[in-house]
Amino acid sequence: MTSAVVTEERSGLGLAALPPSVGAVVDDVGAQAGAVDRGDADLWDGLRDLGEQGLLTAPLPLVVELAHSLARRCTATSFSLWGHRSAVEYHEATGVPLPAGADVGTVALASGMAPAFKEEAGLGEIPLELTDGADGSLSVTGVLPWCSNLRPGAWIVAPVRGAGDRRAIIRFARDADGVTVKPLTGLTALDGTSSGVVLLDDVRIPAGDVLTEDLPAFRDRVRAPFLLIQTGMCLGLAGAALDAAESAADEASWHVLAEEFRQATAGWATLRAELVRTVEQATAASVGEAERVPPRDLVSVRLESALLAGRATRLEQKVVGGRGYALGSDTSRRAREAAFLPVQSPTETHLRHLLAAEPELPTAPPDLSAAAPDLRAAEPGASGTGDPA
Repeated sequence: MTSAVVTEERSGLGLAALPPSVGAVVDDVGAQAGAVDRGDADLWDGLRDLGEQGLLTAPLPLVVELAHSLARRCTATSFSLWGHRSAVEYHEATGVPLPAGADVGTVALASGMAPAFKEEAGLGEIPLELTDGADGSLSVTGVLPWCSNLRPGAWIVAPVRGAGDRRAIIRFARDADGVTVKPLTGLTALDGTSSGVVLLDDVRIPAGDVLTEDLPAFRDRVRAPFLLIQTGMCLGLAGAALDAAESAADEASWHVLAEEFRQATAGWATLRAELVRTVEQATAASVGEAERVPPRDLVSVRLESALLAGRATRLEQKVVGGRGYALGSDTSRRAREAAFLPVQSPTETHLRHLLAAEPELPTAPPDLSAAAPDLRAAEPGASGTGDPA
């Protein structure tokens, strides 16, 4: 099989056909990926263009396909799409209308949901605390340690906790009174994502901005899109790296790295099939036509896809050689994008913890990582940050 054929096969997931007009947007995203990486361009231009076509609120299969396509060009842009579309899902799950402009991308949405899933797994508690106001509003104080898409005018969706088991999902404006954003800069391949620490000091949340107080049901409803859009992103990055490795490989590389090529190629195909299956089941479940995807299946395909992205970018580095070590090269950028995946929430540790803690759930897809080192990394800590959410 030639590299050109392989590239064609990996160019899409087969979940949904992207509108023809998307091609020009995706090409523009790819053309400015280097500038976004250097901090010389605004990745939100691409998302705004997609919003004008109604794609920021598109159904799950189309959004996963879009996340995959964007990640083949620029993972930072795909990551920002994930954060925005996840927050759209939070509104859809609770029946709360979107903030004006969020559907077309003139207003950014930020997902601050990592603490809710970490608390569920027993890996921490929700850091935002609520008290009740006399007029039915809430007052919220605390620190959201990492959030992205924190552009001026953005809205943030996050969990809060009260006394005992009381929990809620709220939204608040980035520019509201009592909200302070401390930008996180110097991030590996992610400086374009408008990430930061969010501090809340007695921030008033009107009753209309409380999406729900049923956190367990909410988590169950949004878990699939939260993880599956991320998985599409991981496979997009992995496929782009494999394509580049195959295109650059000479006879010696094909010979000595044959087993790594074989495992990576088979791994991508296996995980693509599993992603398609879980997206189709999740879509049917959302309208009552199927059972929900078991959490273990969602966690497994997400973890294995991130691990594959790490292996694929390392393989690309081996094949491309010294020119891929240049900071401005696509090879270097993809390797740095892949280095983010072990710490994106849910982190690799979080995902492995979930799989280890739930042995009674259906068996995970085959572990395709045995022949290569794991993508292991400590969670951010030196700067006081938490998991990217």
